[in-house]
Amino acid sequence: MSKNELSIAETPEAEAIAGYHKDEAAISASIPEKYRGTAEDRHDMRVLGKTQVLRRNFKGITILGFASMVMVAWEALLVVVPYPLLDGGSPCLFWGLIIAPIGLTFVYMSLAELASIIIGFPSWPPQNTKNRLAILSATVVQGLIALNNSNYVPKNWHGTLLVVAIILFSVIFNTVLAVRLPLIEGILLVLHVAGLFAIVIPLWVMGPRGNAHKGLLEFTDDGGWGSTGLSTMIGLPVMMAMLYGYDCTVHMAEEVQDASRIIPPTILLGMWGNALLMFVLGVTFVFTMGDAETVLSTPIGRGSNCFPPNLVIRT
Repeated sequence: MSKNELSIAETPEAEAIAGYHKDEAAISASIPEKYRGTAEDRHDMRVLGKTQVLRRNFKGITILGFASMVMVAWEALLVVVPYPLLDGGSPCLFWGLIIAPIGLTFVYMSLAELASIIIGFPSWPPQNTKNRLAILSATVVQGLIALNNSNYVPKNWHGTLLVVAIILFSVIFNTVLAVRLPLIEGILLVLHVAGLFAIVIPLWVMGPRGNAHKGLLEFTDDGGWGSTGLSTMIGLPVMMAMLYGYDCTVHMAEEVQDASRIIPPTILLGMWGNALLMFVLGVTFVFTMGDAETVLSTPIGRGSNCFPPNLVIRT
C-alpha cells in the first residue's frame, strides 16, 4: 500500500465505513432490514461479540406489556392476599403496598443502570438442565389444578399431555405468531389495566365501607406467631414478591428496538405502574371486604391461596 493510500485508509470517513460493515456483520442475513434495530443496537451487539439472530420487533409500549403479562402483579395479589391478612392484618396489606415499591426502586435502578451498559443478561440455568427444567411447567399446571379441585388425582399421562400442549403452544407463538407477539402484548396490556377496574368498581359500588382506623392502623396476629410485630414482618415479604422480576425485559433485549435506551426506563415504569395498580386493588380490599376474620373463615379463605373477588362481594 502506498503512503497516499495509507493516509486515506486512516481518515475518519474510512473508519466509520469500516465500523458500519463490522456492525452489519454482527446481524444474521436472514433478518429483514426493518427488524435490524438502530445503529446503537448494532454497536452494542458488536461490543458484546454477539451475532443478532432475532428480529427486533418490540418497542416501548409492547415490551412494557410483555413485562406486565409476565409478572401479572395485581392478578397475583388476588391469590396471595389471605397471607398478609393473617400475618399483620389489613394494615400490613396497605402499608406493604407502599413500602414494597419504594424499597424495590433502588434494586431496579441498579438493574436499569446495568441494562443501559450491558444489554442482555447471560442464561442463568446450566445448559444441561434446560430440558429437565422445561418439564416442570407441566407439573406446575398439575399443582394448580389440584389446588383448585380437591377431587383431582394427578396422573403421569396428564403431565405428558400437558408437556405436549405447552410445547405446541410455545412453537406456535415462536413461529407462526412471532411477528404478531408485540401486537398481542399491547392488547393484553390494555386488558391488564381495564380488568382491574372491572373488579374494583363493583367492590366500591356493592361492598361495605370499612373503618379507616381499623383498616390502616390496627395490626393483628391471626397467624398465631405470638407477636404482632413479628407477624407483620412475616406478612410484608408477600407484598415484595408481587413486584419481583421486572428485569425480565432485559432478557428480551435482542428483540427490542433501541434496547439500551428503551429497556432501562421500562424496568422502572413496569414496576411502578403495576405497583400503582396493586395499590388501587389493595385499598379497595381494605375498605370494602368487610370483616377480615369472616372472610378468612370461609372454605377458600384461611389456609388457601385462592381469593377470588366474588368472595369479597358475597361477604
